[in-house]
Amino acid sequence: MTRDAQSRCPVDHAALVAAAAPSSVDSVDEGKTRTASASPVSDAPPCPITLPTKREHPFEPPHELAELRKSHPLTRMRYEDGTLGWLVTSHELARAVLGDARFSVYPGGFATDHPDKQASLLLDAIEYDTDFPDIARNLVDGYHRDGRLTDAFRDPQVLDALHEHSLSKLPFFSSDPPKHTRMRRILSGYFSPRRVTEYQDLVERIVANRLDAMERAGGPVDLVEAFAGAIPSMMTCALFGVPESERGTMMRLFEARANPNSTPDDYVRVHDEFHAFCRDLIAKKRAQPGEDLLSNLVHGGRMSDDELVATAVILVRAAQETTSATIASGVFTLLHDRARWEALKSDPASAVQVVEEVLRFTSVSQVSNIRRATEDVELGGTVIKAHELVTVSMPAANRDPHVFADPNRFDPTRPSAAQHVTFSYGMHQCLGQHLVRQELRTAFTALAARFPKLDFAVPVAEIPWHPDIRVVRGPQRLLVTW
Repeated sequence: MTRDAQSRCPVDHAALVAAAAPSSVDSVDEGKTRTASASPVSDAPPCPITLPTKREHPFEPPHELAELRKSHPLTRMRYEDGTLGWLVTSHELARAVLGDARFSVYPGGFATDHPDKQASLLLDAIEYDTDFPDIARNLVDGYHRDGRLTDAFRDPQVLDALHEHSLSKLPFFSSDPPKHTRMRRILSGYFSPRRVTEYQDLVERIVANRLDAMERAGGPVDLVEAFAGAIPSMMTCALFGVPESERGTMMRLFEARANPNSTPDDYVRVHDEFHAFCRDLIAKKRAQPGEDLLSNLVHGGRMSDDELVATAVILVRAAQETTSATIASGVFTLLHDRARWEALKSDPASAVQVVEEVLRFTSVSQVSNIRRATEDVELGGTVIKAHELVTVSMPAANRDPHVFADPNRFDPTRPSAAQHVTFSYGMHQCLGQHLVRQELRTAFTALAARFPKLDFAVPVAEIPWHPDIRVVRGPQRLLVTW
């Protein structure tokens, strides 16, 4: 017998509903996939938790996540604005949520995003989109006038409108089928395993360029700035035809968007600047096309101007943050135990397995996009009610001992490493995952070959990390020498 979500915690269910709220893609049906129900969870804690974020060690996810995964892999969670939803911490339930189209991608972002910032971004997108349904628009305007804008994007009517009408100013990964399906089909060929092999020479040249620059500078250097962050930004410039002279502007916009001290108005302003940057880039490609990916998209005639801009924004942005954090976190992990570094040096071919274990072990993306149930869905013996929000903890799922034996140990020979959900799962699985793997393999092997004696230039305890509340986590600086 399933247990209704209402019985899990002493709260008013009507209030919950009113407050409610990424194998290859081709192999995943965009209809209803069967959710996990083999192991019903035990009774939930008496009160909702907040998302655990505090870490006691850079390697280890918050210890509360392991405790929850063991006793309550699906548990009530309170979002920052007070909304009640659910947190998933097991690998089985993570795949069930991420692979089920009945869990719609909530365009409000991530559980670690400030809700006021996300609400302002959604309002801006609605005001831009003249085709957004008037009924839902009027509801949003009413909430806004009352000073409760965040509540607008927990209203079921507004959420249904967002599900059925994708906002043109938002990236396609924030949408559901059919728009998501159409956009993904247009883009997937540019990131297929075969196409990615054509980028290998480019990746090698960029990595060699950064190694040469490090060697000229001499140690110690900040590996984040000189290597981990520079590789994806230079790849972005090359693949999307961003002039090298504009790389500084692009990086400034990256950093401004991630600034935790920005106001909602700042957040929208930077978002609009990024759109303007990409719109200008697209205009240049239309007037003077090159051999780059963006030129091909512009002249392919399969996207509207708004779709081109939104796609350019997310592709340029996504190529940077997670790849940089994974390179830096991977090097940190390998150097922390010298035997790991020595093994990679002596056997460069092992980089394939090393990369998968780095992706699993570091899990730089802390949470999935928030998902919203579009109907009642049974998950692990519990009914998630329509309109309720669900967040997946990626580090918790990637440390599940039912899939990864001795999960807190870094083991490049682990046969199950590739089952991680770092790139999400299902129809929203990361489009650029094959390119990311290629960049990581090349970066790790070339770095070990050029600087075999690479080591930390400061004590490990002095290496600063990005705040725990960020969606993507990694070292802020990583001083190394050789």
